[in-house]
Amino acid sequence: MKISLKRNRFAGLHMPALAPPLATVALLAVAFLLLPSRAPAMSVGELVFDPAEPRPGDIVRVVTRLPMKVHAGTLTVEGRTFKGFETGGLMTTYIGIDLGVRPGLKDVRWRMGAETGAYGVRVVDREFGKESLKVASSYTDLDPKTIKRVTAEKIRLDKLWKQSTEERYWSKSFVRPAVGPGGSPFGLRRFFNGQARSPHSGIDIKANRGSEVYASNSGMVVVADDLFFTGNTVVIDHGLGLYTIYAHLSKIEVEEGVMVERAQLLGLVGATGRVTGPHLHWAAKLGGARVDPLGLPGLVF
Repeated sequence: MKISLKRNRFAGLHMPALAPPLATVALLAVAFLLLPSRAPAMSVGELVFDPAEPRPGDIVRVVTRLPMKVHAGTLTVEGRTFKGFETGGLMTTYIGIDLGVRPGLKDVRWRMGAETGAYGVRVVDREFGKESLKVASSYTDLDPKTIKRVTAEKIRLDKLWKQSTEERYWSKSFVRPAVGPGGSPFGLRRFFNGQARSPHSGIDIKANRGSEVYASNSGMVVVADDLFFTGNTVVIDHGLGLYTIYAHLSKIEVEEGVMVERAQLLGLVGATGRVTGPHLHWAAKLGGARVDPLGLPGLVF
């Protein structure tokens, strides 16, 4: 058997080391060949969706590899464009599947630098319940003056949802904005005084009147106002087309144009606007799509 000398780096002594027998080397070589090969690297334009089969109202995390020397890009689905951001050579994009999207295969068109392409994702069905509520007739049978007000507020908000701030203001997980059990869930088909109205585009938290409402993440306050249907309302722009909405407040504690931190006080729970009792209506918009706030990144509810 062949003996070689190998220096012991710990004791500074020369120790004899046995060379491995030829049979052992052969067995190791065979074992190496039998190991499973590594998965091929993600290619540019190959999109990975989470969840893999989203539903109406879902917030979907999409990851793909960026081309060389490109640091961002966009994804477009159902006419809505979403901006991505770089994370270690990959592009992460959060896209919103609107509450009203019909199930089926959808084209997701991507653009990264000069490169473009398309990828498919299947949206699966989602069942929503129904809810009937009794409110003051002034919230269902609107007079001309109120219609004018409601129309102006809708134009204001629709314009806001189309804006997408280039900067991402948040980096930590989203948090729940108030303490209390869940009330009406996202997507309910609603009937006020027997009349069909828009689906419930957020969730309700049964918090006590006067309890505190906090920002679910950092961002800029872009609305802090009394609106007809949602009462005292705060809207936060989190960047890249993502907004959160806090409605029916009894008191607003922030002003438009100021930056807020995650878990900063926004106001107090109330019963302003079209309500049947005190609660917090919490909603989210992403690229203009009505999405379930329970799907916000990292949220533990």
